[in-house]
Amino acid sequence: MIRRHFEAALVRLAAWILIGRNVQRSGVVSRRDNNDMWYMAEKLDSIAGRMKDGYRKVTP
Repeated sequence: MIRRHFEAALVRLAAWILIGRNVQRSGVVSRRDNNDMWYMAEKLDSIAGRMKDGYRKVTP
């Protein structure tokens, strides 16, 4: 259980980093890649939530 929460926290950290990249435009990241990173962050946050819940609320 502790491992599941720790791994979910790491996934949420990755999502937080990706969302943080969207706040400030960078000369090396295109707008498209920036939007893709935002989408990935949203998906990672969803995955982390399912991991933390132990995949009890999985919907098809």
